Formats: sequence, C-alpha cells, structure tokens
Amino acid sequence: MQAALIAVQLEVSNDVLVSGEVYRRHLEQAATRAVAAAGPADARLIVFPELAGHLALLAIGPPAAHRAKTLGGALVASAIRRPLDVLRGVISTRVLHPRHAVLAALAPDGERFLRGVFGPLARRLDAYIVAGSHLRLAANGDLTNASLLFAPDGRCVATTDKVNLVPGMEDGAPKGLGLTRGDAPRLPIVETPMGRIATLICYDGFHTPHTSTERFTPMGAALTGRGGVTVVANPAANPWPWDEPWPPADIAPAPHRYPTRGEQWQREGLPGMLAKTPCARCGVTAHLVGRVLDLRFDGVSEIVETHAGGVRVLARAPRADRGGDVAVTVTC
Repeated sequence: MQAALIAVQLEVSNDVLVSGEVYRRHLEQAATRAVAAAGPADARLIVFPELAGHLALLAIGPPAAHRAKTLGGALVASAIRRPLDVLRGVISTRVLHPRHAVLAALAPDGERFLRGVFGPLARRLDAYIVAGSHLRLAANGDLTNASLLFAPDGRCVATTDKVNLVPGMEDGAPKGLGLTRGDAPRLPIVETPMGRIATLICYDGFHTPHTSTERFTPMGAALTGRGGVTVVANPAANPWPWDEPWPPADIAPAPHRYPTRGEQWQREGLPGMLAKTPCARCGVTAHLVGRVLDLRFDGVSEIVETHAGGVRVLARAPRADRGGDVAVTVTC
C-alpha cells in the first residue's frame, strides 16, 4: 500500500480570521493543495497544526473580538455577549478563575467549527485528518487541549487530550490557561489501513521537559509500552522565535541550552524522541506559522522516519515563517 503522509504548515494572520467562512476556506484550500502536491496514493494522512481550533474562536467571534489587540481580549469580547454561557462555564468547570470560565463558555463553539470543517473535508479528500487542536470542555468540567482524528468516511475516530502542558502557558501558573492534563495510558491508538496512528500534541512529542521542575511524562516510552505505532502525528504551534537561542528568558530553569529553538526541537522534540525511543516508523510534524494579534508562531514542519542508524528526514519545509505543505509517499 502506498500511503501519503502530509504536514500542512498553516500560515495564519488576522486576514484569514476575519470570519468563520474565510477561515474555513483557508483550511480547506490548504488541505486541497497539499493533497494535490502529494499525488496519487492508496491512503492519506493529513496533519494540521496545534491551535487550529483555538483560532477558530476568533474567526467566529463578533465584531468586537476583531477590534481587540490581543487574543485574550478577543475571547473576552466574544464571551461578554453570552453571560449565560459564561455562568455555565463558572458552574461546570472546576477552576475558579474568570479566564477559565470564558474559555469553558467558548470551547464548544471551536469544537463544533472543527467538526463542521474537517469531517466533510476528510470525506471529500478520502483522507485521515488530524484536525490540529482545540479547547475541549469535558462533561466533568475539565478543559483540555485536544485533537480530533477524522477517518475518510468523515467520522471522528479519536479524541486525544494533550498530556504535557507547556509551563507558564497551559498549566496552572498565574498566566496559564489552567488546563487539565490528558491521561497518558488512555492515549488513543487507531488502527488504519496504513497502520497504527497516534497523535502527540506538540510538547507530547518531546522526550525531555523544557524546565527542571515541571511534571512531565515521556510519551514515546508510553507508546512503546503499548507495542508502538506506525505513524505519530505531531500537530505543533511554537510561540518562540525559531532562530533565536533557547531557552528564552521566560523559560527557566532549563536542563539544556541550544543556539536556536530549531536545534532544540531537533534534539528534544519528535526527531530526538524517535531517535531515543523508536516508538513509531514515521513522524509527521505540522507547524503553525504567522502572526495573529499579539501572537507569533514559527516552525519547520517535517516528516521523519526511523531506521537502524537513527532518524532520517524524508521531507522538510524550507522556511520557519511561511506556510506550505510537506508530503511524502511511503510503502506500508
């Protein structure tokens, strides 16, 4: 079987988030171009970047959200017209913080948007699609960073919650989102015609923690303990400059220092994890790039393969600050 592995390096800007319809077209066109570039295949896996669903909350927000200067301000503007939803967020969530209540109120909108885009798109393109990630409000009030996997018939066949939360951003730190960690032993592994597929959301693809004090679970070892997989999908969004030294001032203390964030990603991220713990035959990392309000994202998407001597790159994006797609065809 010939399987096309595709990483969509999605470029975002305020212009593509002016409305839900514009953002929908942007996502659909990116996937369609990527499939055309990959060429004929018996099966396809398309991986979109982390935070695709978070940004949908801005795209589908009211006019006041688009006048905001920061993403946080945009989310507050989206929620302020929905006091009952925010109240339900306060009641349902277990974290007593206004920011968390706003996120809980808006999260279902982002998930509905992604399901409405990627289910039909998977059917149209006859592909498995990893729909980046979104904020997911669980029935028990937990708020997670989650990724949906859609099958070629349009069904959602897996929901993966991120296990390792970026310190100071996603965790319970004063400026963090206060998200709940996923359960590592229950991380979904999906049987497909191209083999077993698992999703490791961004930081879950690392084998080493960013700091010396955080709680961290090596997910490569967790997958190896369950027999490994054929492909690891790694939707990613890196908010630090790719070509500047690592760690930056806001990440400390860090176990290691590197000339650039890009080199740190190669050593500690998915390529380094697969070299250290070959839990998969291939890894597909899809990065978010561009600027949205007060946020900037850099990254180089790539597809790698393990072999007897370590890990080799099958395809890689040429730049860390421009969109595009990366695709290879492998024999399964």
